[in-house]
Amino acid sequence: MKIFADSENFSFLPSGKMITLKNRSVQGAVLLGTLIFLTISLYSLGQGRAAGESALDHYKEHFSKSLGTKSKEKEAKRLYAEELLQRPLATDLTSIPKLFHQSWINSTLPAKFEEWSHSCRQANPDWEWVLWTDEDNMKLVEKYAPWFASTYEALHSEIYRADTARNIYMHVFGGVYADLDTECVGPYEEMFAEYNTSMIAHNMPPSQSESLDKSGQRKSLQPTKALEEPRPKSTATGLEIPASAEGERKVFLGRMGTDDNFVHSIPNAWMGSTPGHPFWVLPLESCEQSIGSDAQPEYLTGPPALYDRVRDYRDEYEQGRGDKMDDHYNKSGWRHLYPPSRDQEKLPPQSLVVLPFWEVYPYSWERDGEAYRSLCWVTQDTFSASTCKQVMGLDHWGSHSITYWSHSWSTDGHWGEHMDALNKPTETSGGDENDDGDTQAKPEG
Repeated sequence: MKIFADSENFSFLPSGKMITLKNRSVQGAVLLGTLIFLTISLYSLGQGRAAGESALDHYKEHFSKSLGTKSKEKEAKRLYAEELLQRPLATDLTSIPKLFHQSWINSTLPAKFEEWSHSCRQANPDWEWVLWTDEDNMKLVEKYAPWFASTYEALHSEIYRADTARNIYMHVFGGVYADLDTECVGPYEEMFAEYNTSMIAHNMPPSQSESLDKSGQRKSLQPTKALEEPRPKSTATGLEIPASAEGERKVFLGRMGTDDNFVHSIPNAWMGSTPGHPFWVLPLESCEQSIGSDAQPEYLTGPPALYDRVRDYRDEYEQGRGDKMDDHYNKSGWRHLYPPSRDQEKLPPQSLVVLPFWEVYPYSWERDGEAYRSLCWVTQDTFSASTCKQVMGLDHWGSHSITYWSHSWSTDGHWGEHMDALNKPTETSGGDENDDGDTQAKPEG
């Protein structure tokens, strides 16, 4: 790039002398400065602040690309597990904290997991993101579930422990947990608003929490009787969705597929909860009672085990509508953490919502999703996340996330073949490969 200088204005240069800028970054900086000056001039001439700012943003984006740099989208703030473990427990038991939990053996994620994790943090930018490691999980159990520690340590491998730890995240802190093969395509706050559930920053006092109306706007809390009202309908599909009242302690799980009797139809790959919900003691107690069995991870700590606990909650504990669930919790190892007996009359009601399949599990790995397996199952050579989302019609359904079912675990560790697939980067929403794709995670153990 050459700039002609006028010797009358720059007396230290001979007439006609050229300044040569060979450094690409300097070239860009000079051009960007010039364009910023023109933009400010446009604003000062009365063209309007909006036009000036729009042009400035355009120039910034253009020159950041020409200089080989990438502008970073705003995303959820990283919150380290050790920081969260030092925070006081939440006091609002009817709002879901903006905490997004994920877990892995260590802090180095396979390329695809890194990319999809970023998609969730970008879809929920005002949240906090916690990546729990195996070491963090042990500290969590020691601090908040010491009554379960001996069972936790006796589990056969880390996959069993990772399965049980996510129940503890939900009970102790609340928020949302998602497996790392989950890609987010929309903000979860929108989804929870449809189910009359408010969201707040973690540990915000109840007085600062307000519920949301259908459009996501804040409004005053007005208790409703969900079971006595007509079934609400999804704003995206017009189909009926489970009724959910305001001002309740709530658990959210997702349905996979269309067969409600399939024992894998309520996976533990995605969970949402208000803090202190008593349901979460049931999976841990079941694990404690079955620890001596030869059950595979799914049936001891995984989806079939969760499916059975949901049925127990519905049948034995009357969907939480009576006192049975709180009475049971009050005799459990967690009775001192969120004690129901502190004020029975003011304790909010509770419920459990199983979301329809399109919300978080639009792709089913069972036979009802077989037609899409070659595109949507990440272990397949023909896997394509972008094509999968198109053929599954995520925009039509108004889905908020999709799980690609990596099945990265085995009874004793991780499957090498599946890990090889996960270490290869895939396309992002913009069509570029992930920046962190060069870093390949090596499973431990």
